[in-house]
Amino acid sequence: MVISTVKNMKLEEIGRLIVLIIAVLLLTTPFPGCMVREKTAVRALEKQGYSEVQITSRANYFVRMRGGSNGDVVRFTCNAKNPAGKFVEDVYVFSGWLFKGSTIRTD
Repeated sequence: MVISTVKNMKLEEIGRLIVLIIAVLLLTTPFPGCMVREKTAVRALEKQGYSEVQITSRANYFVRMRGGSNGDVVRFTCNAKNPAGKFVEDVYVFSGWLFKGSTIRTD
């Protein structure tokens, strides 16, 4: 049934359907999170006085459920030396794509 429906569609309608499918995929997948570079997290931590920054993991899925805000698309988990000179683990850097900056969160 689907094949016969596609055969009956005009080329212009197929083009619109493809554009719609691509738009839905871009909005529902972690694509924007893939566009944020690790350098963004390192730079955010260094601006706040952290040093020896190591990125240990990256999460593009379910960022809001992991402590992010509405505009966050990626969470980096980092280990670093804080401004007091102590080594800290699991410092989270949440970042948005395009116009949102980074947010640093610790336990």
